[in-house]
Amino acid sequence: MNKNLVSAALLVLTLSTPALAGGAGAPVTGANAQVVAATPAALMAALKEAGYRVTMDPASPDSDPSMTVMAGEYEVSVWLSNCSAGKCSRVTASTYWDYSDSEDDLDTELTNDWNSNYYTQSYVYEGAYYLDSTMPIAGGYTKATLKAWMTDYLNDVQDFEMELP
Repeated sequence: MNKNLVSAALLVLTLSTPALAGGAGAPVTGANAQVVAATPAALMAALKEAGYRVTMDPASPDSDPSMTVMAGEYEVSVWLSNCSAGKCSRVTASTYWDYSDSEDDLDTELTNDWNSNYYTQSYVYEGAYYLDSTMPIAGGYTKATLKAWMTDYLNDVQDFEMELP
């Protein structure tokens, strides 16, 4: 076979096929999208599909969108940040435990120890312990990734709660 003919055929195939990093296929878009848009409505729908009860919080012109997620006995505040033109770049989940009656007993050593061993972030603020986790969503995310993130976060919430005084 003619080497020039084979080279020309390979060139045509190369130019007509999108470049794919690491041999991975391009993300599917449209009705059967694998990658979900980083919008509040899509995030809410994906969380509901994962089995959580989700309520969108009232919109406020001074803040990014937020919602309340009920996951078993836990009420999780979820907010989106760095939003522009309806799309956001991060989603954060946050849970807190009110210790305002015993504010003097709040243990920052507990939060420091936690932060050195876990990906979730704990802190003390205004008489309460908080546990947060943030996931980047700029450019989209998969429903499986969102569900895994929320599952991991809720596991950490349970573990953190067991550490509380």
